[in-house]
Amino acid sequence: MKYTEKLWSPEIINRQRFFDSVAGIWEQEHTESQDTTKLLSLIRRFNLQPGQAVLDGGCGTGRLVPFILRDIGPAGRLVAVDISENMLAIARQKYSAPNLLFLQADVATLKITSYFDRLICFCLLPHLPDKLAALKAFWRYLKSDGQLIVAHSSSREEVNAYHAHLPEPICYDQLPDHQRMMELMRAAHFKILEFEESDIYFLRAVPEDKK
Repeated sequence: MKYTEKLWSPEIINRQRFFDSVAGIWEQEHTESQDTTKLLSLIRRFNLQPGQAVLDGGCGTGRLVPFILRDIGPAGRLVAVDISENMLAIARQKYSAPNLLFLQADVATLKITSYFDRLICFCLLPHLPDKLAALKAFWRYLKSDGQLIVAHSSSREEVNAYHAHLPEPICYDQLPDHQRMMELMRAAHFKILEFEESDIYFLRAVPEDKK
């Protein structure tokens, strides 16, 4: 499996620098504020199964890693991707397994086709500068019966308000409104199976027109 060449756009490089600069604080704040009950409830909706190949896009410091590994078992495979070297350094200190690969890469430019059963975007989508291009790449990464999960443990309004108070370029990283998100998914050839916007954000979709 080939992954990517590290030839990133200025938009990605700027975001890498931001997340590298806040990695330690990010880990501390998210560990202290983590609502485990809410997070576990969200993870159950990923419907992970033993033996599956999973891409954790924008894995950060590895919040989802132990739960994904638990659910896919030793026969499964987890590729955890992030642009931030410092975030990944923290994740690697916390977790290791024979079926776990941490990869520093732009998740929208991986050289992978029809490999993953699940592609999980947990707290990732707002940070993708070209969302349509990323979703089209995700379509390519998934098996014909694979699923894309886009999830946040907060509402869209809370996510967008939080980002708006962060420095550039993160202040511009927003979750699209419901109508725009549906348009993006159609344009990327995904069929939406679930789309909940409440005190959480949860979308499940499957690739269409894929043989």
